[in-house]
Amino acid sequence: MKNLDLKKKVSVTHDELYSLEIFFNITLPISYREFILEFNGASPEEAIIRINSEERVLERFLIVSEDEKLDSGLMQYEIKVVMAQIEERLTANEDLVGAETLPFAYLFGGDFLCLDFKEDAINPKVVIWDHNESEELSPVFYKAFDNFQKFLNAMSFS
Repeated sequence: MKNLDLKKKVSVTHDELYSLEIFFNITLPISYREFILEFNGASPEEAIIRINSEERVLERFLIVSEDEKLDSGLMQYEIKVVMAQIEERLTANEDLVGAETLPFAYLFGGDFLCLDFKEDAINPKVVIWDHNESEELSPVFYKAFDNFQKFLNAMSFS
């Protein structure tokens, strides 16, 4: 992985990550767990990601936190808060318990990078959730990377 020049915004514990897994009924990939333990809520100066021959700007990684006193400016980027706002637009299954896709990063323009657990619960692929095209119970995703580690390998920070 390249030098990311990122600084963690919010501390996170293994227990908080486990709590997130229980809450959404998922198992986080090891590469994501390690990344978020080091860079929870980080916002790079400028992160350009090449996805399917298109360059996208990553604005910030979402936050995993159970701290109710988290600054409101940061709280809007906490994963459970983001999910509460868009969850009906992230799945076509209205009876879903937990999550099929979990947003982990905010892209310039309002889209999110998500871990997609639908086909592989252990090694989810990374997809872009298109906020403009998605509607309630009718999400639109575009495959970005085969897994989180390949996403990390593709990031270029300048």
